[in-house]
Amino acid sequence: MGIKSHHNLSSECVNSLLTLITDVLPENHKMPSNLYECKCILNGLKMPYVKIDVCINNCMIYYKQNEYKEMCDFCEEPRFEVTEVENLGRKRMPVPRKVMRYLPFIPRLQRMYMEPETAKHMRWHKEGHREKPGIMVHPADGEAWKHFDNECSDFAMDPSNVRVALATDGFNPFGFSATQYSCWPVFVIPLNLPPALCQEDENIYLSLVIPGPKHPGKNLNVFMQPISDEFVCAWIGVQTYDSYLKQNFNMRVSIHCSIHDLPAYGMFAGWSTHGGLACPECMGDVDTIWLPNGHKYSWFDSH
Repeated sequence: MGIKSHHNLSSECVNSLLTLITDVLPENHKMPSNLYECKCILNGLKMPYVKIDVCINNCMIYYKQNEYKEMCDFCEEPRFEVTEVENLGRKRMPVPRKVMRYLPFIPRLQRMYMEPETAKHMRWHKEGHREKPGIMVHPADGEAWKHFDNECSDFAMDPSNVRVALATDGFNPFGFSATQYSCWPVFVIPLNLPPALCQEDENIYLSLVIPGPKHPGKNLNVFMQPISDEFVCAWIGVQTYDSYLKQNFNMRVSIHCSIHDLPAYGMFAGWSTHGGLACPECMGDVDTIWLPNGHKYSWFDSH
């Protein structure tokens, strides 16, 4: 399945390869014979993803209490594609006009504690050795981490509790020369790991894929509802088995920071990053200069 994803193989190609492999294996082998059986095996890993229909204008997502609605509450656009009625005696499944993919991150964090060596690394932020204690080599050495420890001492007492960073930005999956399209992935990054492992690709989890073709803009919070609900559940805690300590514990998760560029910061944090109040540090106390001839603000010597 990893090779299929990496090389973008078709389903028929995978089925042909599996047929070839099963023909040369001895009897009573356990190799799946087709792609469907492979997917059934992966379902046992508890790494699901959820499809959530979205309004074509990004007004709302059909989620929770709105799951069964067929029209947007704001722009009144239909949820599904309008298709011609076919008199074939069969009921066609409705096709949503826009779909968002959501991958829950709690099962992925729980899987990090299923391997003893990785579970040990998840305690590094508190128990790990620093060769030069006076130098910041990890977010745990920063003031924000220490301030949170003082404010939430019950959370900080257990080094197995997880602190994560959220990262998001838009990109064009079709390249710069193709049609303009803005897709926004949202990543969850556990920060408990040592610096050498913290930013490895396998330790960065894709949690949300916000579809295009337009960027979400001020409606980014609409798409973040599933992640927000999962963080509320994760703050209370979920029962997890720690293979390093050989015991169950209540794993709690908190957001430490978010990672993005300044325009994405304006969408993520709800603070306008252009205009007279564009500085997120000064906020309302900013001292900018209006250029009457240029018709814009100047930030020269404003700090």
